[in-house]
Amino acid sequence: MSNHKWSYFLTIFQVVLGIIYFSAGLSKLIPGFPSIIGPVWLIDELSKYNLGLFGYFIAIMQTVIGGLLLISRFRLIASLMLLPMHMCILIIPISLGWQGTPYVNAVFLGMILALLFNERKKLCSLINSKPLTLSLNSNKIYIGTFIFTWCIAIFLKYGFGQ
Repeated sequence: MSNHKWSYFLTIFQVVLGIIYFSAGLSKLIPGFPSIIGPVWLIDELSKYNLGLFGYFIAIMQTVIGGLLLISRFRLIASLMLLPMHMCILIIPISLGWQGTPYVNAVFLGMILALLFNERKKLCSLINSKPLTLSLNSNKIYIGTFIFTWCIAIFLKYGFGQ
């Protein structure tokens, strides 16, 4: 496939995912807002278990990430933010044994991975950049903080007579 056609597909993926997630988030926040995917009742369902705030967080993040995807400049960061969110969304219908939904979500996952694959050079430059060199004092602070934090975690786990 030519580079030009691939670019068209990526733009289509970006816009489709942006609209899907933007509308999914807003439909959870604004009753009656049109949406392609659901569940629009997520906040109400989570509220039964005192997790309503988590439902609002999901809705807001879907709206923000979807909105960012609609702006070409933010395609990479939005795709990176969307990947873990979508993986969690993909696991839920698989766990519940829903028919069909995992396949649709797998297609969306493929679209996200295509967007990220297209930006692989930028991603590799982030990973392969020269590591920060720490001074001797910074290394001591790092090691001290690392040991101190693990000691606190161990004390919190075992130090209160459990």
